[in-house]
Amino acid sequence: MTSQAKPPWRVAFFRAVAVFTVAVGLGLQLAAPAHAIENLRKYAGIVVDAKSGQVLYEENGDSRRYPASVAKVMTLYVLFQELQAGNLTLSTKMTVSRHAASAVPTKLGLRAGSTIAVEDAIKSLVTLSANDMARVIAEHISGSESKFAERMTATARAMGMRSTTYRNASGLPDGGQVTTVRDQAILGIAIYQHFPQYYNFFQTTSFRYNGKTYGNHNRVLGYMGAVDGIKTGYINAAGSNLLTAARKDNRHIVIVAFGFNSAASRDEKVRQLVAGYLTKGRRGDYMQTAMVPVPGRQGNSNVQVAVAQPAAPVFAMPMPLPGFRLAELAARNGAQAQPEVVVASAAPVPVAPPTDLGMEPAVQAAAVLAAPTQAPTPAYPSQDIIGAWLSDTYNLGAPPAALGSTRPSTPLAPPAAVEGAGDQPVDLLTSGSVQSAGLEGGAWIVQIGAGPSEDSARAMLSDAATKVGGLGDFRSYVERFEKNGQVFFRARFVGFGDRTDANAMCNRLKDANLACLAMQG
Repeated sequence: MTSQAKPPWRVAFFRAVAVFTVAVGLGLQLAAPAHAIENLRKYAGIVVDAKSGQVLYEENGDSRRYPASVAKVMTLYVLFQELQAGNLTLSTKMTVSRHAASAVPTKLGLRAGSTIAVEDAIKSLVTLSANDMARVIAEHISGSESKFAERMTATARAMGMRSTTYRNASGLPDGGQVTTVRDQAILGIAIYQHFPQYYNFFQTTSFRYNGKTYGNHNRVLGYMGAVDGIKTGYINAAGSNLLTAARKDNRHIVIVAFGFNSAASRDEKVRQLVAGYLTKGRRGDYMQTAMVPVPGRQGNSNVQVAVAQPAAPVFAMPMPLPGFRLAELAARNGAQAQPEVVVASAAPVPVAPPTDLGMEPAVQAAAVLAAPTQAPTPAYPSQDIIGAWLSDTYNLGAPPAALGSTRPSTPLAPPAAVEGAGDQPVDLLTSGSVQSAGLEGGAWIVQIGAGPSEDSARAMLSDAATKVGGLGDFRSYVERFEKNGQVFFRARFVGFGDRTDANAMCNRLKDANLACLAMQG
């Protein structure tokens, strides 16, 4: 009996059914964590003076929130413990497992079985926020990500972060992974106090690996010549988060802002907090009340920000090499070989105040740390952490309106008449010199206009980032200039790799009825 060919419509129908079935099955698997989490996209913020321990500002400071990729700050804290104890070096090679390689974007994308140096893994976390590298670190230190998360939690509790529980090293969605902005402020202070030798990593502006350059997600880095990078975060249930710090004029404050609908509105709020509270910080030495207990030591029982340790202290010190790594060393070196292990002391030791490092402003320090020999083309991701994939997968309803956003102002389109300039109009978009804002030479800049005040220029930046997708992935800054005796402020985005990239963005801005000028820094 001769088989009869199926009509094309039937073939297309059954193919569509098959694809739908696979998609549903995969979607259920990927969306599984969503059943365990609720929408906590609500604003919470705090500003703490790192030198006195005084809380300068707070709103919902103790309300439960998801850390998102800000969780990676604790991942790095534990890694720094291992480096300080001598169990690892910056050149130590770590192996990528299948579990690490399967992490969802954003990730560095190394294949299972490949290796990466500790230093490169650190830079990938603070710039790209690579979820796969967070898993690599966790597995190398503790053998599994779940065991590493237990250590993260124990470390947090030992420092007084009583409301924080970690479930993974990356910040990917998990309903049990919760924190508060007060707890994260403790961590932001501690990572500077305990590891000043590694703190500069958080000021890395770009990271070059395997021929690609990745820009830092933190667009507030370098604001007022004071803001350190530390870490951004985003998942749909949490919104856009940021843990950062500002150090200038012998003052040091830590700022945590969680729960925004966009990175642009979050950054605007953080800039407001920095501008409003940095000058209120204490000058001078770090007071004992601001000292965060060092895990593995008894610490200070009278701490205002880092509250006293629990009644039964948890010592989360750098431990000897775990069994699986001892076995690896034994296999390589012979059964009699005993590796030298360095263990941090658990004896009660007074916590010495950190030395004020007197570093250059954040932008200059970052340029020294991370500048490659040439200005490569950035490969900027499209989202802070996981991007549209998470927004689609973990759809938990419409979040509340963003807090801290500013009403956008209309750019001063050229030419504009300026008082005192006679009858000659002044082109606010093109007049004056080009400055690089601490960037590597040759980087391209996109300018969208100028305003009579810094606030108006920042409102332009926020408005443009909202209207043009992907623009928020580039660092914004405001440049002051004078023309005919009057002061104006240019609104600019920086970090474009070449003329083509800058012109392409300008075309998109013009399509959105915004002014634009591309130039080389």
